[in-house]
Amino acid sequence: MESLFTVAEPATPGPAAFDPTLLATGPWRSDAQHGGPPAALLARMIETVEAPTERVARLSVELLKPVPLARLTTNVERTSVSRRVAHASASLAAEGVVVATATALLLATAELPEPGWRPEQIDRSPDDAASVVAPTWASGDATAFHRDAVDHRFIEGDFSAPGSAIEWIRLRQPLVAGEEPSPLCRVAAAADIASGISAVYGAESGVGLINADLTISLHRSLVGEWVGIDAVTEVGSDGIGLCTNRLFDVDGTIGTATQSLIGWRTA
Repeated sequence: MESLFTVAEPATPGPAAFDPTLLATGPWRSDAQHGGPPAALLARMIETVEAPTERVARLSVELLKPVPLARLTTNVERTSVSRRVAHASASLAAEGVVVATATALLLATAELPEPGWRPEQIDRSPDDAASVVAPTWASGDATAFHRDAVDHRFIEGDFSAPGSAIEWIRLRQPLVAGEEPSPLCRVAAAADIASGISAVYGAESGVGLINADLTISLHRSLVGEWVGIDAVTEVGSDGIGLCTNRLFDVDGTIGTATQSLIGWRTA
């Protein structure tokens, strides 16, 4: 397997379709994808309607159902709001049922002078961080996205105990066969892992938190292949959680991401 998806050959002319490989598999169900691959695929679709003078400033992904390891058909639309602002929407469907959607805010770029102030940056490179193998969780020894499709290098925290975490994540394979992942696709694939590295429950607790959405806001594009994640997860007594995440790269902060979380008992 050399990618997360391959381009499907449609039987008739129509929307683009993609077949997931086992590298897209999630950690909890052998028949469903991790949230990262469909989020990145939706980002890829949004970029097909992005003008050369625009950039995606916000990407909001809704995971409506478990995304199956089955052929996904796509749809994408664009609406211009003004000369400098546009909206776009995309969806993924399996056997005619929409399983994930995304909306995006597209803003026109402009050349501006260097800012007079910047916030403190995380001054660490992937070369200084500890390489860690992700746990199997419910996936066992089967191929899974979080273990086999990405590299993890932790700056703070790890998978072994609850707490906040800061790490570098890099896609090992292309999102779509034969294509180099765009910076936005790399960020979308990595950002969905944030709630998994900043756990509030230990593996022995029998409690898990699954995200129902992912919202990414970016003030600039990713530089390089490594996506930095500085994540904190919190959960209320009613089982609703939130993961907040500062995104960065080798040159500093690039934006933020949030995930709304659903509590459930794994055992």
